[in-house]
Amino acid sequence: MSEVPYNIDKISREKKVVVHCRSGARSADIIRYLELRHDFDNLYNLEGGILAWSDQIDPTMPKY
Repeated sequence: MSEVPYNIDKISREKKVVVHCRSGARSADIIRYLELRHDFDNLYNLEGGILAWSDQIDPTMPKY
C-alpha cells in the first residue's frame, strides 16, 4: 500500500485492472484512494482477496 502513491504512472488507465490483497480490505482502500485522488475509473477489487480466490476458484493457490 505504501508504494502505490509513488507508482501511479505504472497503473494502466486504458484497461481493466484488478487490485488484490490477502482479504480484499486493503485493496478496496487503495481503489478508493486512486478513484478519489487520481480519477481512476477502471479498477476492480478482488472481493475476498487471495483467501477467497483460493477457497472458491483455485485451491492450489497458496494462501498467505
